[in-house]
Amino acid sequence: MSTKTYSKGEVIFRQGDFASEMYDILAGSIGIYTDYETENENELTVLKPGQFLGEMGVIEAYPRSATAVALEDGTELYVVSDAEFSDYFQDRPERLLEIMRHLSGLLRDRTEDYKAACQLRDDMFGTPPENRNKTLREKISSLLKLWNDSLAEVDCNSPYECYLGNQPYIPYWTRH
Repeated sequence: MSTKTYSKGEVIFRQGDFASEMYDILAGSIGIYTDYETENENELTVLKPGQFLGEMGVIEAYPRSATAVALEDGTELYVVSDAEFSDYFQDRPERLLEIMRHLSGLLRDRTEDYKAACQLRDDMFGTPPENRNKTLREKISSLLKLWNDSLAEVDCNSPYECYLGNQPYIPYWTRH
């Protein structure tokens, strides 16, 4: 385990990079972005000393989900490689609990986002109350049945000339 110092604007890791380290912030601040340096750039959060980053990628062995950028000169990080991960938590067991709380908070936030999206869908499309408490599998199955029933009414003279009843229907494979 080692420390590394970054200058303002220096990229610590990029979205899509292979994840082989997590970082404990000792000094400075770090911005976390999706689609960094593009027109769709989105700042997700700013992290400060005492917080950490990169843990998800190391735990899952997935590519980075966002880009991390030093926001101040002298941003100092304690670097923990995936090989040192277990030793780090043996030396600092309290950090494991902090990471678990952090990940639990992210899951709770996504659950709230999902619930809000479901409520918006229900409000927009008038989902009947009897369908609101179905499991996701039941909802998908119900949507597929509706889709299949609709397709059964589609009459095609060719893959590009179709009608739903007497209305022209554009098949999904030709819509791009």
